[in-house]
Amino acid sequence: MPSPKDLDPNTDAKELLLADYRNFAEALWKNEQTGETRVNWFIGIVTAAAGGLIGLTSAQYRPHGEPLRLIYVAVFSALLSFGVITLMRIFQRNAATDGYKKDSDRIRQMFREHFDETGLLHHYHPFRANDSEKQTLRKLGGLAYTVAIINSLVVAGITAAFVYPFGWPATQAATRGTRIWWTYVAGASAFVVAAVGQFLWIRRTEKKTKRLLRQGSTTHAGGIVFRDAGRDVEYLLISPRKTGVVKEEWLLPKGHVDDGEEHWETAVREVREETGVIGTVIAQVGSDSFELEGERIKVKYYLMKLAAEIKDKEERVIGWFDLKTAQERLTFPNSIHLLIKADEKRRKIKAKTKFG
Repeated sequence: MPSPKDLDPNTDAKELLLADYRNFAEALWKNEQTGETRVNWFIGIVTAAAGGLIGLTSAQYRPHGEPLRLIYVAVFSALLSFGVITLMRIFQRNAATDGYKKDSDRIRQMFREHFDETGLLHHYHPFRANDSEKQTLRKLGGLAYTVAIINSLVVAGITAAFVYPFGWPATQAATRGTRIWWTYVAGASAFVVAAVGQFLWIRRTEKKTKRLLRQGSTTHAGGIVFRDAGRDVEYLLISPRKTGVVKEEWLLPKGHVDDGEEHWETAVREVREETGVIGTVIAQVGSDSFELEGERIKVKYYLMKLAAEIKDKEERVIGWFDLKTAQERLTFPNSIHLLIKADEKRRKIKAKTKFG
């Protein structure tokens, strides 16, 4: 049995992350398979019921008039009840899938930030076709939309069963023809209304799930950017755009995380947009959290090295300061703590890698 001295915390943490990632991947696959099986069962039941109704209608000794209408309405109503339950189960399945994806993404992010020293995994997005694709909601054509379309067809069937002239005598051929025409109109209208209503329901449910998954997550990301200034190192600070402030403020650049965006991507983008500085991510530093206008803000900061400066930036005052001056200029104590932590991490990484 290995002694505590033989244990490597980094190795143990890496193994734990990999084990959790495998578990989430397996759970995600099983959850997806369960959803597809449930929808296949629903499609099979609807197909069997439709075949039974067609067979009943074409049978030699079939019921006529109102009894046949009641059979159609009863069968379609039962299918609709089953379809609504199936759709709600698909909602649960999609929420679980989003949760597994979020947990897996959190593990990949931790792996990138703590174990991927070469940056090889920075652009690894298994759930995105490319870096620019940041899908916030599911595209049309998924299982939920498939069930919604089938439910809409069932609603159209119920509506048509109510309007269709079952058992009308041949002597009323003209009126019967008009009633059949209205059956098509009513069925088509019911299909459209049901489809639109369910699509809106799906969208609202997905947005609610996304909102719940974001609770407690990182909402903002920023950069603690440094540059070499001869023998010293200087750090980048910004001042708010607001004019006429009573007290001068100096802050670390940060901004809101867009949907589907990696935290480090946000940090790089926000630093570029606010200051015109392009930074290279070196390592994660830490997080800060606070209340702002009733909203809980959680900011993740990254240590970044100046790579280039561009002219395009927001109208903010920026400044490069040595460590001591930067500490004196920063307005908030948590920012000072993060700056000191970032400088310590920079020194340690420099001693190991000599990155500059």
